Amino acid sequence: MAPTSPASLRQAVIERMEQHEFHEAVVLSRRLVAVDDTADNHALLGTAYLLAQRYPDARASLDHALSLGPASDEWKAKRDQARANIESDVCDPRYPPVVPFDRAALLAAPHVPPGAIPPDPFDATILTLGEQIRARAGEAFGAAAGAVCTVAMDVLTALLRRTGPDDPVWTTWYRKRSLPAFATLVHMRNLLETNNLVDPYPDGVLTAFQSHGLVPPSGVRHFRTADGSWNNLSNPKEGAANVRFPRNVSRRASWPETGARLLTPNPVEISHVLLSRGPDGIKEVPFLNMLAACWIQFMVHDWVSHHTVSHTIDHHTIDPDGFYELPVPDGHPARTLYHQIKLCVPKTEGDPTRSPGDRGSPPTAINESTSWWDASQIYGSDQRTADSLRAFNDGKLLLYWNQLPLHPTGRIEQSGFNRNWWFGLALMHLLFVYEHNAICDMLKRHHPVWDDSRLYNVARLVNAAVIAKIHTIEWTPAILPNRSLNFAMHTNWYGALETFFRRKDRKVLRWGKIRHPEIGGLVGNLTCRHGKPYGLSEEFTEIYRMHELLPDTLVIRSRRTNLLLEEVPLAHTRHRSAREITTRYELEDLFFSLGNQHPGQLVLNNYPGTLQQVSIPGSHVLDLGAVDILRARERGVPRYNELRRQLGLKPIRTFEDLTTDPVQVCALRTMYDDDVELVDMHVGTRAESHRPTGFGFGETLFQVFILNASRRLQADRFFTESYREETYTKEGLQWIDAADFKSVLLRHFPDLGATGLGFVDNAFEPWDTGELTLERHPLRAFA
Repeated sequence: MAPTSPASLRQAVIERMEQHEFHEAVVLSRRLVAVDDTADNHALLGTAYLLAQRYPDARASLDHALSLGPASDEWKAKRDQARANIESDVCDPRYPPVVPFDRAALLAAPHVPPGAIPPDPFDATILTLGEQIRARAGEAFGAAAGAVCTVAMDVLTALLRRTGPDDPVWTTWYRKRSLPAFATLVHMRNLLETNNLVDPYPDGVLTAFQSHGLVPPSGVRHFRTADGSWNNLSNPKEGAANVRFPRNVSRRASWPETGARLLTPNPVEISHVLLSRGPDGIKEVPFLNMLAACWIQFMVHDWVSHHTVSHTIDHHTIDPDGFYELPVPDGHPARTLYHQIKLCVPKTEGDPTRSPGDRGSPPTAINESTSWWDASQIYGSDQRTADSLRAFNDGKLLLYWNQLPLHPTGRIEQSGFNRNWWFGLALMHLLFVYEHNAICDMLKRHHPVWDDSRLYNVARLVNAAVIAKIHTIEWTPAILPNRSLNFAMHTNWYGALETFFRRKDRKVLRWGKIRHPEIGGLVGNLTCRHGKPYGLSEEFTEIYRMHELLPDTLVIRSRRTNLLLEEVPLAHTRHRSAREITTRYELEDLFFSLGNQHPGQLVLNNYPGTLQQVSIPGSHVLDLGAVDILRARERGVPRYNELRRQLGLKPIRTFEDLTTDPVQVCALRTMYDDDVELVDMHVGTRAESHRPTGFGFGETLFQVFILNASRRLQADRFFTESYREETYTKEGLQWIDAADFKSVLLRHFPDLGATGLGFVDNAFEPWDTGELTLERHPLRAFA
């Protein structure tokens, strides 16, 4: 019998909400307000509309509830969320589209459409006899010096890494003097390169099961392809888009968790208890600004992206096979505000290219982005996307009124990758589209006869290298301000000799480039894959889940007066709202504001509440903290202690090993039933209180980082053998040598020179004026 009394109708509505029957909840709620026209019932109707993602109706019902009864903070919060989702259009299921993987397309040979890249250049620089002799002498010297340095460095590393203190659990390289610390880092990286590179394809098979002996098409020796293919001329799909994620742990350790273990302990409860921000709000990083948070999301979108299964059959019906059901504990906002007893999280899409040779191996997943450092987040990872972003005039990318073009749907900006879009990400994309076009202008001045295609493709090479350089020697030392690490990252780019003997005017390429990765640097040196095809791993993906960096409110200030213009909730910056913000305010004011706001620390109980009840297509309320926990388990990334073992680190023995905070120890022990082996990777890395000096994150994340930070340069031909004038041009290499994040910002927004940006060397540090203290500007101690 259908419920008829107000009390029974109200209970029926709540039951429908609990079972995710949101359309039926709306129908019953409308019947409820028809028989009992009260503020509480209109608020319940508004909640039903929210869960059904009918946001204009939700806002109207909640406004009506607030007009009828006493003001409720919960009703106001729900109304604001409805308004934010209306303004951002974030839950439109039509965009950005996710098309399921197609087996035949994934296994097809790489295709470079005619005209996509220029043919191999014919106008190479002609050297005089004297110049040829000098060049060959430099190569001979570099090779001989490299051989000597290899022997000397091996001996030095073996001797120096053994010096200094030891610890039963934690690494101690940062407590050593500079040279032993550097030698220890080199040794750690060498061990990881030997032990922690695991190819996801069967032995003896090329990436994506390609045929041996494919002939490289013209142009690929000098230019990047849109999908990342042909970087390795003998393994054409290595590092390309739409190939498998490799691993940094053994196959034995990379089986996904299933059944009850997948949800033990409950990821939603972990998020609520161990990740949620406390009443005091965000714990800030004093030595970083918000541009650092925007930057790393900008980088991740260049490197890695999984598909998830479309978990809705239509606008109202959930596909029961496409999601995980996560129980919602008491006290969680999804339960107290929305009557949700379960959260539905879409599953990761499986790999359709599995073959008989994969039998007995763990499941694999596909990376839809290129793994190369090729700025695919700007240019796209497929030819159609790349072409849609080009002006086809002087090599430039499209801009309309100095803004990014809008997607044909008219909802958000069009770019190479624009999921999880918000205004901080939009600013990064816009800045480096400006940079691309400026590089095109420079190249055209020096090469007036070049056509649009060559200008575009060379500018892409230069722009991607500028981005890689900024990340290597600026972003990384900014978030990990440690003297030895700072030296190591500059060594990755320039080499130890150039870094040590030159404070200014450093260059990657000089006469006699030493053929040694540490002494001569990785860039412009020999390609080395350490016996395994290149790709960025599942473990690498997990270490860059850094949502704690984000505040729940963005503060917009005037660069001229520093006066507050607006405080914008994070939920109001997403998707379509990003364009509204970047047109409402001057871009200089937005960069200034981000340069003067701090991100959050990567620690426990610092996860933005906005992202613990975020709306996505098909789900009004999703806890991304719980998703972060679930994804590592689902994708076979080991839990914290096993991950440490796999990476050559010592496991923790007790919770007290992990952190010195007794409150956190108690919470961890309770959550994980007093078993340190159950601790999740995300939780353990946030709880680590034993961190290298100055580090924004701990040594477990750092172990994955030091392996992949070097590999993404050393394995990429366009950063090694092809990092030459004949590929980049002399002017392009000079542009890269001269560029840093500050100079890029000032090139396009010179007015920022009158702000705190003009006082700092590293633009990821706070844009302070006056005295720059070491607490807020620790890199000054290493200058």
